[in-house]
Amino acid sequence: MNSELVQTAAPASAREAAPALSARECERSSRAALTLRVLAPALGAAALTALFFALLVWPLLCLLLGSLREGNTGDGAFTWENYRTFFGSRRMLGALWSSVWISLLVAFLSVALCLGPAWLLVRYRFPGKRVVRALFTLPMSFSGILIGFLSVIMLGRIGAVPQFAEWLTGTPWLSGFAYQLGGVLLAYFYFEIPRATLALEAALRKLDGRLESAARSLGASSGQIFRWVVFPQILPALLSTFALTFCVSLGSFGVVLIVSKRFTLLPLEIFQQIIASNRFPLAAAMSVVLLALALLVTLGSRWLVERFQPPVPSAR
Repeated sequence: MNSELVQTAAPASAREAAPALSARECERSSRAALTLRVLAPALGAAALTALFFALLVWPLLCLLLGSLREGNTGDGAFTWENYRTFFGSRRMLGALWSSVWISLLVAFLSVALCLGPAWLLVRYRFPGKRVVRALFTLPMSFSGILIGFLSVIMLGRIGAVPQFAEWLTGTPWLSGFAYQLGGVLLAYFYFEIPRATLALEAALRKLDGRLESAARSLGASSGQIFRWVVFPQILPALLSTFALTFCVSLGSFGVVLIVSKRFTLLPLEIFQQIIASNRFPLAAAMSVVLLALALLVTLGSRWLVERFQPPVPSAR
């Protein structure tokens, strides 16, 4: 009898202990999950911070410190001589000025001339639309040196276009145009077409068509709709695209390395200081000036974008 009571009591105590054990296991699992939810963002942020420091902050810091060293190898004492040399050189300042105004002109042309193709790709359907978009994005896979070679092949002294013009009219029109200022601008513009077109296309896809319909129902013409409805909405995208194409053109030198014969740009001067003259600190100082200019344009465009950003209507 006593043995039967012991046998019946044992399973009862096991059944009572099982829920307590499961509760403890659930509590441990919830604590582990909570710890994981807390630590995962912290570990991710730490990894991103380390990556940001290793890929951006550290190289920029080394570049800045290298520009403040004297000598050709960058292991001398700290000095401002490299910056005095740069701002005291008429050739280097001329290269900086050429880089600025060419980049400004290319950025303006890219925004102005690529708005039409971007509008066409967004608002209209036509056969071969995907092929046209692929052709617009194709130059993004080309390096500046390759575009420079293409410019020479097409518009050089014995390029395809002058030879065809001579065969057609007897005069080699545009012979050597690739080596002139117009040829450089054309090569840079070809280089910036995909960036401007894709950036503007993405902005045009976000337009609120209801505003255009409302303006049209009120009797507004197409020009008035574009001026008062569409343009204010795409103005931030125009400014951002302008800054993007300006900064890319400002730092590009592959095209000029191939076709420039009469003038130079600051990126090409930096390349020559490293390769030909072996003056690393001076090249670093020139790079810091170029970087500061690009950063100034980027921050200025960002401020303008935030200022001209149309307000988002609140839901009521």
